[in-house]
Amino acid sequence: MGSKNSNILLELEDVLNTYKSKYHGEKALIRYKPWFPLRKSITLSGIVGDLMGDGHLQDYPKLRLDYSSKSVRELERFNRALYSIFELKGKTRRCTTNRYITYNLGVNNKPLARILKLIGVPAGSKVLSNFKIPEWILEEKKFFKRFINRLFSCEACVDLTSKCIEIKMYKSEDLIDGGISFFNDISIYLYKYFSIKTTRPFLEGRISVRKDGIKTRGIRLKIKNRDSLKKFKQFIGFEDKNKKMRLEKITL
Repeated sequence: MGSKNSNILLELEDVLNTYKSKYHGEKALIRYKPWFPLRKSITLSGIVGDLMGDGHLQDYPKLRLDYSSKSVRELERFNRALYSIFELKGKTRRCTTNRYITYNLGVNNKPLARILKLIGVPAGSKVLSNFKIPEWILEEKKFFKRFINRLFSCEACVDLTSKCIEIKMYKSEDLIDGGISFFNDISIYLYKYFSIKTTRPFLEGRISVRKDGIKTRGIRLKIKNRDSLKKFKQFIGFEDKNKKMRLEKITL
Protein backbone atom coordinates (compact mmCIF):
# COMPACT_ATOMS: atom_id res chain seq x y z
CA MET A 1 0.00 0.00 0.00
CA GLY A 2 1.04 3.63 -0.46
CA SER A 3 3.48 5.16 2.02
CA LYS A 4 2.28 7.53 4.72
CA ASN A 5 3.93 10.48 2.94
CA SER A 6 2.06 9.74 -0.25
CA ASN A 7 -1.41 10.64 -1.39
CA ILE A 8 -1.66 7.18 -2.93
CA LEU A 9 -3.71 4.60 -1.04
CA LEU A 10 -3.52 1.64 -3.39
CA GLU A 11 -1.67 0.54 -6.48
CA LEU A 12 -3.00 -2.10 -8.87
CA GLU A 13 -0.49 -4.56 -7.41
CA ASP A 14 -2.04 -4.23 -3.93
CA VAL A 15 -5.37 -5.51 -5.24
CA LEU A 16 -3.77 -8.17 -7.44
CA ASN A 17 -2.21 -9.61 -4.29
CA THR A 18 -5.69 -10.38 -2.88
CA TYR A 19 -6.32 -12.92 -5.65
CA LYS A 20 -5.27 -16.56 -5.37
CA SER A 21 -3.50 -16.35 -8.72
CA LYS A 22 -2.02 -13.37 -10.54
CA TYR A 23 -3.53 -14.62 -13.80
CA HIS A 24 -7.09 -14.52 -12.46
CA GLY A 25 -6.42 -11.19 -10.77
CA GLU A 26 -5.14 -9.56 -13.95
CA LYS A 27 -8.11 -10.93 -15.88
CA ALA A 28 -10.59 -9.60 -13.29
CA LEU A 29 -8.96 -6.17 -13.05
CA ILE A 30 -8.15 -5.47 -16.70
CA ARG A 31 -11.23 -3.22 -17.09
CA TYR A 32 -10.43 -1.30 -13.91
CA LYS A 33 -6.84 -0.20 -14.47
CA PRO A 34 -7.95 3.47 -14.72
CA TRP A 35 -8.86 3.29 -10.99
CA PHE A 36 -5.18 3.11 -10.10
CA PRO A 37 -3.35 4.50 -8.36
CA LEU A 38 -6.24 5.05 -5.96
CA ARG A 39 -5.69 8.31 -4.13
CA LYS A 40 -6.86 9.54 -0.75
CA SER A 41 -9.72 12.00 -1.03
CA ILE A 42 -12.44 13.70 0.96
CA THR A 43 -15.06 11.89 -1.14
CA LEU A 44 -13.50 8.50 -0.46
CA SER A 45 -13.34 9.13 3.30
CA GLY A 46 -17.05 9.99 3.17
CA ILE A 47 -17.80 6.72 1.39
CA VAL A 48 -15.98 4.84 4.17
CA GLY A 49 -18.09 6.71 6.75
CA ASP A 50 -21.29 5.85 4.87
CA LEU A 51 -20.43 2.16 4.69
CA MET A 52 -19.49 2.01 8.38
CA GLY A 53 -22.86 3.61 9.08
CA ASP A 54 -25.81 2.61 6.89
CA GLY A 55 -23.82 0.44 4.53
CA HIS A 56 -22.93 -3.22 4.38
CA LEU A 57 -19.97 -4.77 2.60
CA GLN A 58 -20.47 -8.48 2.01
CA ASP A 59 -17.33 -10.58 2.43
CA TYR A 60 -16.11 -13.48 0.31
CA PRO A 61 -17.48 -15.07 -1.80
CA LYS A 62 -20.20 -12.53 -2.67
CA LEU A 63 -18.07 -9.35 -2.44
CA ARG A 64 -20.78 -6.77 -3.01
CA LEU A 65 -22.02 -3.71 -1.16
CA ASP A 66 -25.35 -2.26 -0.08
CA TYR A 67 -26.28 1.17 1.22
CA SER A 68 -29.69 1.75 2.82
CA SER A 69 -31.74 4.85 3.57
CA LYS A 70 -35.31 6.07 4.00
CA SER A 71 -34.48 8.67 1.35
CA VAL A 72 -34.00 7.92 -2.35
CA ARG A 73 -32.27 11.30 -2.61
CA GLU A 74 -29.69 10.11 -0.06
CA LEU A 75 -29.01 7.00 -2.14
CA GLU A 76 -28.56 9.21 -5.19
CA ARG A 77 -25.98 11.27 -3.27
CA PHE A 78 -24.05 8.12 -2.37
CA ASN A 79 -24.30 6.92 -5.97
CA ARG A 80 -22.80 10.19 -7.24
CA ALA A 81 -19.93 9.98 -4.75
CA LEU A 82 -19.17 6.41 -5.82
CA TYR A 83 -19.40 7.31 -9.51
CA SER A 84 -17.06 10.30 -9.14
CA ILE A 85 -14.22 7.94 -8.15
CA PHE A 86 -15.02 4.57 -9.72
CA GLU A 87 -17.49 5.40 -12.52
CA LEU A 88 -19.82 2.75 -11.14
CA LYS A 89 -23.48 3.07 -10.19
CA GLY A 90 -25.63 0.84 -8.05
CA LYS A 91 -29.26 -0.14 -8.48
CA THR A 92 -31.94 1.14 -6.11
CA ARG A 93 -34.84 -0.99 -4.91
CA ARG A 94 -37.41 -0.72 -2.17
CA CYS A 95 -36.81 -2.98 0.85
CA THR A 96 -39.78 -5.23 1.45
CA THR A 97 -38.49 -6.94 4.61
CA ASN A 98 -38.53 -3.84 6.85
CA ARG A 99 -41.52 -2.56 8.81
CA TYR A 100 -40.70 0.97 7.68
CA ILE A 101 -40.27 2.18 4.13
CA THR A 102 -36.57 2.06 3.29
CA TYR A 103 -34.61 1.80 0.09
CA ASN A 104 -31.45 -0.08 -0.77
CA LEU A 105 -28.70 0.69 -3.24
CA GLY A 106 -26.84 -2.45 -4.30
CA VAL A 107 -23.51 -2.55 -6.11
CA ASN A 108 -22.33 -5.87 -7.53
CA ASN A 109 -18.65 -5.39 -8.28
CA LYS A 110 -16.07 -7.69 -6.73
CA PRO A 111 -12.95 -5.62 -7.58
CA LEU A 112 -14.59 -2.61 -5.88
CA ALA A 113 -15.40 -4.71 -2.80
CA ARG A 114 -11.77 -5.89 -2.61
CA ILE A 115 -10.59 -2.28 -2.75
CA LEU A 116 -13.00 -1.15 -0.05
CA LYS A 117 -11.79 -3.94 2.25
CA LEU A 118 -8.18 -2.90 1.69
CA ILE A 119 -8.81 0.76 2.56
CA GLY A 120 -10.55 -0.09 5.84
CA VAL A 121 -14.26 -0.76 5.22
CA PRO A 122 -15.35 -3.64 7.49
CA ALA A 123 -16.77 -6.70 5.71
CA GLY A 124 -19.58 -8.80 7.10
CA SER A 125 -21.67 -8.01 10.16
CA LYS A 126 -20.41 -4.91 11.95
CA VAL A 127 -21.95 -6.16 15.20
CA LEU A 128 -19.84 -9.33 14.98
CA SER A 129 -16.52 -7.83 13.88
CA ASN A 130 -13.90 -5.47 15.22
CA PHE A 131 -12.82 -2.58 13.02
CA LYS A 132 -11.05 0.74 13.36
CA ILE A 133 -11.15 4.11 11.69
CA PRO A 134 -8.49 3.74 8.98
CA GLU A 135 -5.17 5.41 9.76
CA TRP A 136 -5.24 7.39 6.50
CA ILE A 137 -8.47 9.03 7.68
CA LEU A 138 -7.23 9.73 11.22
CA GLU A 139 -4.03 11.29 9.91
CA GLU A 140 -5.66 14.18 8.05
CA LYS A 141 -8.18 16.63 9.45
CA LYS A 142 -10.08 17.07 6.17
CA PHE A 143 -10.58 13.31 5.79
CA PHE A 144 -11.61 12.81 9.42
CA LYS A 145 -14.07 15.70 9.14
CA ARG A 146 -15.84 14.15 6.15
CA PHE A 147 -15.77 10.68 7.69
CA ILE A 148 -17.42 11.93 10.90
CA ASN A 149 -19.93 14.03 8.97
CA ARG A 150 -21.11 10.95 7.11
CA LEU A 151 -20.89 8.48 10.02
CA PHE A 152 -22.88 10.79 12.30
CA SER A 153 -25.35 11.64 9.52
CA CYS A 154 -26.03 7.89 9.31
CA GLU A 155 -25.78 6.79 12.93
CA ALA A 156 -26.14 9.71 15.36
CA CYS A 157 -29.29 11.24 16.78
CA VAL A 158 -29.93 14.73 18.15
CA ASP A 159 -31.81 14.61 21.46
CA LEU A 160 -33.92 17.74 21.93
CA THR A 161 -34.76 16.92 25.56
CA SER A 162 -31.22 16.24 26.78
CA LYS A 163 -29.75 18.71 24.28
CA CYS A 164 -27.02 16.42 23.03
CA ILE A 165 -25.78 14.51 20.02
CA GLU A 166 -25.51 10.79 20.62
CA ILE A 167 -24.04 8.00 18.54
CA LYS A 168 -24.66 4.36 19.42
CA MET A 169 -23.44 1.11 17.90
CA TYR A 170 -24.13 -2.45 18.95
CA LYS A 171 -21.41 -5.06 19.45
CA SER A 172 -21.45 -8.68 20.50
CA GLU A 173 -20.34 -8.95 24.13
CA ASP A 174 -16.94 -10.46 23.27
CA LEU A 175 -16.12 -7.46 21.05
CA ILE A 176 -17.03 -4.66 23.46
CA ASP A 177 -13.39 -3.63 24.02
CA GLY A 178 -12.87 -3.14 20.29
CA GLY A 179 -16.06 -1.09 20.03
CA ILE A 180 -14.99 1.14 22.91
CA SER A 181 -11.61 1.63 21.22
CA PHE A 182 -13.41 2.74 18.03
CA PHE A 183 -15.46 5.29 19.99
CA ASN A 184 -12.37 6.46 21.87
CA ASP A 185 -10.72 7.31 18.54
CA ILE A 186 -13.77 9.38 17.60
CA SER A 187 -13.54 11.21 20.92
CA ILE A 188 -9.77 11.78 20.75
CA TYR A 189 -9.75 13.11 17.21
CA LEU A 190 -12.85 15.28 17.61
CA TYR A 191 -10.96 17.05 20.37
CA LYS A 192 -7.60 17.06 18.55
CA TYR A 193 -8.91 18.63 15.35
CA PHE A 194 -11.94 20.65 16.49
CA SER A 195 -11.71 21.01 20.30
CA ILE A 196 -15.02 19.13 20.54
CA LYS A 197 -15.44 17.42 23.92
CA THR A 198 -17.42 14.21 24.27
CA THR A 199 -18.36 11.94 27.13
CA ARG A 200 -16.31 8.81 27.57
CA PRO A 201 -17.77 5.84 25.68
CA PHE A 202 -20.22 3.99 27.91
CA LEU A 203 -22.30 0.85 27.73
CA GLU A 204 -26.06 0.61 27.49
CA GLY A 205 -27.48 -1.05 30.60
CA ARG A 206 -29.55 -3.72 28.90
CA ILE A 207 -28.24 -6.72 27.02
CA SER A 208 -30.00 -7.69 23.79
CA VAL A 209 -30.18 -11.28 22.62
CA ARG A 210 -30.33 -11.85 18.87
CA LYS A 211 -32.31 -14.62 17.17
CA ASP A 212 -29.08 -16.62 16.84
CA GLY A 213 -28.52 -16.37 20.59
CA ILE A 214 -25.61 -13.91 20.41
CA LYS A 215 -25.69 -11.31 23.19
CA THR A 216 -25.08 -7.70 22.18
CA ARG A 217 -24.78 -4.37 23.97
CA GLY A 218 -24.98 -0.82 22.76
CA ILE A 219 -21.88 1.37 23.06
CA ARG A 220 -22.77 5.04 23.37
CA LEU A 221 -20.98 8.36 23.06
CA LYS A 222 -22.47 11.84 23.59
CA ILE A 223 -21.60 15.43 22.83
CA LYS A 224 -23.29 17.41 25.61
CA ASN A 225 -21.11 20.46 26.14
CA ARG A 226 -22.85 23.51 24.65
CA ASP A 227 -19.66 25.00 23.22
CA SER A 228 -18.79 21.62 21.68
CA LEU A 229 -22.24 21.31 20.13
CA LYS A 230 -21.74 24.70 18.49
CA LYS A 231 -18.33 23.61 17.21
CA PHE A 232 -19.84 20.42 15.81
CA LYS A 233 -22.42 22.51 13.96
CA GLN A 234 -19.75 24.93 12.71
CA PHE A 235 -17.01 22.51 11.68
CA ILE A 236 -18.75 19.19 10.88
CA GLY A 237 -22.53 19.44 10.78
CA PHE A 238 -25.18 17.10 9.41
CA GLU A 239 -26.38 16.60 5.87
CA ASP A 240 -29.61 15.01 7.06
CA LYS A 241 -32.13 17.88 7.08
CA ASN A 242 -33.99 16.70 10.17
CA LYS A 243 -30.81 16.28 12.23
CA LYS A 244 -29.53 19.63 10.99
CA MET A 245 -32.77 21.32 12.11
CA ARG A 246 -32.65 19.61 15.53
CA LEU A 247 -29.01 20.62 16.05
CA GLU A 248 -29.99 24.19 15.21
CA LYS A 249 -32.64 24.08 17.96
CA ILE A 250 -30.31 22.86 20.71
CA THR A 251 -27.60 25.37 19.87
CA LEU A 252 -29.76 28.52 19.85
